This record gives sequence, C-alpha cells and structure tokens, in this order.
Amino acid sequence: MSNNNMEHRDKNTAADCKKVLKIKNKAITAAAAICTAAFAAAAGFALVGNNDMPLTADIFSAKDTASAVKTQLPPKEYDVSINVDGKNIVVKAAGNVKDALDAADVDVYDDDLINIGLSEPLNPYTNIVINRVDIVEEVQVEVLEYATKYREDDSYTIGYSETIVDGEEGEMETTLRHTYVDGELVSSSVIDTDITEPVDEVVVVGTKEYNPIDDVSISQIPAPLDLAFDDNGVPLDYSQVFTGKATAYSARPGARTASGRLAQVGTVAVDPSLIPYGSELYIVSTDGSTIYGYAIAADTGTALIDGSVLVDVFMESYDASCQWGAKQVNVYVLN
Repeated sequence: MSNNNMEHRDKNTAADCKKVLKIKNKAITAAAAICTAAFAAAAGFALVGNNDMPLTADIFSAKDTASAVKTQLPPKEYDVSINVDGKNIVVKAAGNVKDALDAADVDVYDDDLINIGLSEPLNPYTNIVINRVDIVEEVQVEVLEYATKYREDDSYTIGYSETIVDGEEGEMETTLRHTYVDGELVSSSVIDTDITEPVDEVVVVGTKEYNPIDDVSISQIPAPLDLAFDDNGVPLDYSQVFTGKATAYSARPGARTASGRLAQVGTVAVDPSLIPYGSELYIVSTDGSTIYGYAIAADTGTALIDGSVLVDVFMESYDASCQWGAKQVNVYVLN
C-alpha cells in the first residue's frame, strides 16, 4: 500500500474517532443538563437553552445548585423530653426549645424556672426541665395588747380607783411574700410592716390611808388613822366626854365658820369656852344608832352659848339637817 493511501486511511480513522468522542461528550452534556433541570425545578428556577446544549441553567453554579437543594431538606426532628408539672412528656420536634414546648402545648410563665434557654436549638440530648414558681403574698395581723398604768393620787383614799383613759389595742400588720417551687415552700420574706400603736389604759388610784370609821360616819372629814375604839365603839384615847343635845344646821356653799374655817360636813358649832375651837371630837348618839364621826370644833351660836344645845352639827343641806332633828349624843374630846 502506498504511503498516500495509508495517510488517507489514518485521516479517516482520526475523523471517525472525533465523531465518536463528540457524540459521547454530547451525551454526557445532555445528562448533566437533565440533572441541572431537575435541581432547578425543585428550587423553583427557570431554565434557558442555547445552541450547544438542549437545556442549561446559566444562573446556577454547581455550588449554588447544591446549596439550593440542601435548604429544601426538611428540618431534622428529635425526640425531646419535657419534665413539667409532675409529668415527663416526650415530643418529636424540630427547631429550638420553644418549638418543642409549643409542640407539647406546654406554657412557660415569667416566674417559672427552665434549665435551658427558649432559643437554644434542639439536639439528640435535649432534656427540658421546667419548675413551676408561684409567688403568694400573705397578710398576718397581730394584736398588740395595751398596758395598764396606775397613777397614784393622795387626794383619794386607799381603795379608790377611776379609769381616766380607756385602753385600746394596737395592731401590727405584716405582709409576707412566699415563694413556692413545684408546690413546695422554698422561701419567705417580709415586704411590709404597718404598726398601729396601742393606747395604754390609765387608772387613778387613791393612796391616802383612812380609818374604817369613815365608812359609817356622816362626817366628810377623814378620821386620823390612829383613832381606835374598844368593843363598845368608845374611842380609846380621849380627854373628856360630854353628853347632851345635838342639833343640825346648814349654810350656803362657801360659807365660813366663826373660827374662819370653811363650813363643811364635819365642822360643828360649840360653846368655845367649854370646847375650844380646833378641838378634835368624836360624836355618836348615846344609843349608838347614829355616828356623826370625827369632827372639828369650828363654829358657835346663841343656843350653844346659853347651854341649851351641847353641839350643832353641820349638814350638807337643809333637808339633811331636818332629818337629823335633835339627838342625845356623846361628844368625846380626843387627845
């Protein structure tokens, strides 16, 4: 075979090989275009064609296509355990902690405690624990007792008492805040205290000592504490005793006696030559039924001077003097 024939055959062979290779490249390119079209359709992109390729996606790079496909994959779900309200709830959820709680229909309130943030993404090990927190305010009222204060007054005799200020109870109102976690009290604190002070009771008590004879005497002048009596009601310490008629009289308020003393029940009129002014007397009816009691000689009168009356006792009113009338009495002149 001539060299020319051999050269022509080699050229034909090379051309045939190029045809085969071109056909194969077109097949590969077509396959790639079909895949690209599928990916683009899934991603929502339109495809355009040109003369070299039946279909192509000029706006896609290989990297863009892979990324678009990846974002369209459904989010991964996890089995999430939620411990709340004494129950353990298992829910399948994707996303973050809040998504899992929403899927389980579990609410989390402002005061509640949760072991993980609501925005934390879920993972295979997510375990949510919620502790319910309740804040309760309580008002406690404590009664504050009032004290009784005694005020001594020697213008009143022993045994006398009078309440001049009524006592009033006070009140202390304390507001407490209790914190309960899952129904168990974990802390308490005082957040406010309001106090109304009590009012003390004030009682006046007499401190002046008195002779029990005052309890049965008409006289309003207290008897000396040392005025004592025997079993027959006779004073133990006297210098003289006179027996005679006793009458009674009264006067306007503020009247003075002949000796200058204020006339009061307990001052009596006498014959000062017989019984001097200022003498301390004890006067009782001779039958013991009426006790005028401890008296002071302070006044006089015509009937006293002429001796027709031994003593004229002062009474608080005209009616009282009339009731006294005239009585036989013993007048003891005390030492």
